[in-house]
Amino acid sequence: MAFIARPGLRFRPSPLAAVARAACLAAALGVTATGGSTAWAQTAQAASPSRPYAIAPGSLDSVLGRFGREANVMIAIDPTLTRGLESAGLQGTYSVPEGLGHLLSGSGLEAVPGAGGGWRLRKTVGAAAAPNAAAAPAEGATLAPVIVSAQRERLYDVQDVNAGALGIRSLQDLPFAVGSYSVDTIEAQRARTALDVLRNDPSVTPTSGFSSFDGVAVRGFSANTFNNVRRDGLLANVYSDVPLENKERVDVLKGLSGFLYGVGEPSGIVNYVVKRPTRERFASVTAEVRTQGGRYAAIDAGGPLDANGTVGYRFNAATEKVGDFTHFGDLKRDFLSGAVDIKINRDALLQLDFDWQKKSLAASGMIGPLSNGTVLAASRFDPRTLVGQPWGQYKTDAWNIGARLDYALNSNWDLTAQLGFSRSKRNAIFFNASQIAPNGDVLRGNTRYEAEPYPTAAGQVFATGRFKTGSIGHETVVGYSYSSLQSPDGDYQRFPQMIGNVFRPLPYQQPYLTDDTHLPASTARQSSVFVSDTISFTPQWQLLLGARHISYSSDIGSKYDGTPKYTTRVTVPTLSVMYKPAEHTTVYATYGEGFEQGAYAPSYAENALQKLGPIKSRQYEIGVKSRVRDGLMLTAAIFDMDKPLQAVTPSDNIFRQKGNQRHRGVEFTANGEITPQLSGIAGVSWLDAEQRDTGDAALEGRRPSNVARFQASVFLDYRLSAVPGLSFNTGVYHVGNRPLDRANTMIVPSFTRWDLGAAYVTKLMGKASVIRLSIENVTNKRYWSSVNYGGVTQGNPRTIRLATTVNF
Repeated sequence: MAFIARPGLRFRPSPLAAVARAACLAAALGVTATGGSTAWAQTAQAASPSRPYAIAPGSLDSVLGRFGREANVMIAIDPTLTRGLESAGLQGTYSVPEGLGHLLSGSGLEAVPGAGGGWRLRKTVGAAAAPNAAAAPAEGATLAPVIVSAQRERLYDVQDVNAGALGIRSLQDLPFAVGSYSVDTIEAQRARTALDVLRNDPSVTPTSGFSSFDGVAVRGFSANTFNNVRRDGLLANVYSDVPLENKERVDVLKGLSGFLYGVGEPSGIVNYVVKRPTRERFASVTAEVRTQGGRYAAIDAGGPLDANGTVGYRFNAATEKVGDFTHFGDLKRDFLSGAVDIKINRDALLQLDFDWQKKSLAASGMIGPLSNGTVLAASRFDPRTLVGQPWGQYKTDAWNIGARLDYALNSNWDLTAQLGFSRSKRNAIFFNASQIAPNGDVLRGNTRYEAEPYPTAAGQVFATGRFKTGSIGHETVVGYSYSSLQSPDGDYQRFPQMIGNVFRPLPYQQPYLTDDTHLPASTARQSSVFVSDTISFTPQWQLLLGARHISYSSDIGSKYDGTPKYTTRVTVPTLSVMYKPAEHTTVYATYGEGFEQGAYAPSYAENALQKLGPIKSRQYEIGVKSRVRDGLMLTAAIFDMDKPLQAVTPSDNIFRQKGNQRHRGVEFTANGEITPQLSGIAGVSWLDAEQRDTGDAALEGRRPSNVARFQASVFLDYRLSAVPGLSFNTGVYHVGNRPLDRANTMIVPSFTRWDLGAAYVTKLMGKASVIRLSIENVTNKRYWSSVNYGGVTQGNPRTIRLATTVNF
C-alpha cells in the first residue's frame, strides 16, 4: 500500500527548551570565563541567646528534632549515627551550643556549625588528634585529595524513604528488600535513565520495547508504568523516561506494594527521590561529549535564599543531543527543574518542586523470531541499525508538580501531606517486525501511532505517632490517599510494516501523522485508607501489623470495546516480624498481599487491547539486613510470590486469565565502602519461576517469558592513594537466558557486559572539578538487552563518554 507524502509531525519550539539551553550555555560560558566566578558568601554562625527548655526523654533523633524546632535552628541528623541512641531530654536554660553539648554528652557524637548556617552531627574527634587537625602540614607532606561528592548536605534534614503506608522510614527499618542507588552512583556511571542505574540491581531485568522509554521487571514481574513508578512516593509521568538530573536517589522497593501504595503489580515500586535545596550555596556545571555524535551540558545549583536560611532553592537544567535520528539510540532532549523549601516556623516545613522534559528518541522496532521458530543471533545484527525510519520518533513532552508539608503536631506526632500532578503527552510511533526471514526480510509486522496525553493526580496525608502502652512501644501511621490516571480509550492508528528488512531497512514515505489522535479519555481512580503499627516489645523484637482498604474504579475500555465499568473494594494486609540481634542488623519475615488492575491484550493477540479484570497476588519473604561497618550494607532475602496468570494462549492466540504464575527466589546484595579506598555495589539473584494450572501441557511448569533464572552484577570504584584524586571503576553485568515465548521453545541467550571508567578530582581555574571517562560495553559485545511483546531489542554498542564537572 502506498502513502502520499505529507508534512511530518513536528514539535513546535518550546519556551522551556530555550530556557534549558540558555541556562546550560550561560553556565558553560561561566566555566570558561577567566578567574571563574565570585565565591558564594557564607552565613556566619550567630551567637545564640539562652532560653528555657523542657524536652521529655526519647530517642536521640526525636529529642534533637524537638530541640531544633524550639531553638529555631537547623540540625542535620544522619540516622545512621543516631540509630539506637536514647536521650534523657533537656530541662533548664541553655544557649544552642550548650543545649547541643548537653544532649550529645556521652553519645560519641558532637555538633559542629554548618558552613551555610545551622548544625550538623559527626563522630567525636579524639582530644589528642584535634590539635593536629588544625596544624599546617609539614614541609613535603602530601596533602589529602579534594573529595567532590555529588551528594550535598540538605538545607533541612528530612528522612526521605517514602514507604507509603509505613510513613517515612530508614532503609534499615523496612521489613522487605530495598535497592537504593545514590546520586554518586548516578554521576560515577554517567547514568541518564532508569536502566542505567538499575543495572546495578540483580533483581531488575530490562523490558524496554520499541525504543520508547526504560521499562523494567523486578523479580520477574514487569513494573507497570501506571502504578509502579513513583516520584517521592506519588504517581509520576506515564510512558516517559524519568530524568535523573534532579534526582538524589533511586529506590527499588521489591515485592508486593499493595499495602504500601495501593494498586500495583507485584514487582514492587521504583521510587525517584527529588533533590532538595542545600545548606551551602553551590553551583556545578557539567559538559560531556560521547561517541555516536553525542553532546551534553547540565547545571545544578542550590542553597539558602536568605540570611536566616528559612528559604532554600535547587535548580537543574540540561540539554542533550545524540546523532541525527538515523541510528538506534539517537535522541534529543531538554530538561528543567526547580525545588523550594520553606521553613514556615519551628514545626512546619513546606517543600515545592517541578520538573519538565521534552525528549525525542529514534523509534526502533522490536525484532520477532525467525520463520523457523528461532531467535535471530545477536552477533548477526549491527546494534546501531535503526529498525524503522529516520522520520519516526518517540516524542514526549512531560511535566511533574509536587508539594509536601511536614508538620510536627507535638513531640510524639508528625503530620505529612503530599500532592502531585503530572502530564505526559506522547507522539509515539511503533515499528514492529513480528516475524522475519533468515535474510532479514519482514514477513509479518505493522506500524502503529498514537498522539495522546496521560495526566495524573495523586495525594496522601498521614500522621505518624510514637508512644508507649506500658513497656511496649508503638510507631503508628494512619492515613488516606487518592490517585487518578487518565488514559486514551481506543486503538492506535495502524499502518502496514515500514521496515522491509531488519539488517538494511528500506526507505518508506512518511504517512500523515496528526498532532492529536483525539481518542476518548477514560479514568482509573483509587482512594484508600491505611493504618500500620510497628510494635516494639523489646529493643530486639518488633511486630508490624498493617492494612490498606482500597476503593478502585475504572472505565478504561468502556468507550472502545464496551468493557463494563469496574468498581470494587478490597483490603490488602501485611504482617512482619523483625528481630535485631545487634544494633545494625535486622532479620525479618513478612507476608503481604497485592492488588493490580488487569492487563491489556498485546497488539498481536486476536483480542488486541482488551482489558482483563483486576487480580490479587501474595508474597512471603524472609530476609536480613546488616550494616557490617559504617557505609557498607549487606542484604539477603528469600521470597515466594504468586499471582493469577494473564497471558496469550498459544493454541488460539487469545489473551486471557488462566492459571497462576509463581516466582520463588533468593537474592544477595552489598552496597557501600569496603575499604577506605574501595567502594562497590554487588549482587546476585536466582529465580525459579513457573506457570501453573494452565490446562496446557506445553505451558505447565515452563518459565514465563523474559524471566532469567540467574543474574549478577558488580561495580567497583578504587581510589589510588599514590595519586590523590585519581580513581578507577569497573562494572560487570550478567543476565541469564530468557524465554521469548511461554512454551520456552525460543530462548534468548544470556549476556555479560563489561564497563570501565576513571575519574580525576582536581582544580580548574581554582575550582574543585572532576573529569570523568566512562566506557560502556568495552568489548563491543552484541546482545539482546530487552525481551518484550514477543520480540527483542538490541543492547547499546561500545559507548565512550568524557565529562567535566566544575564546582563553584
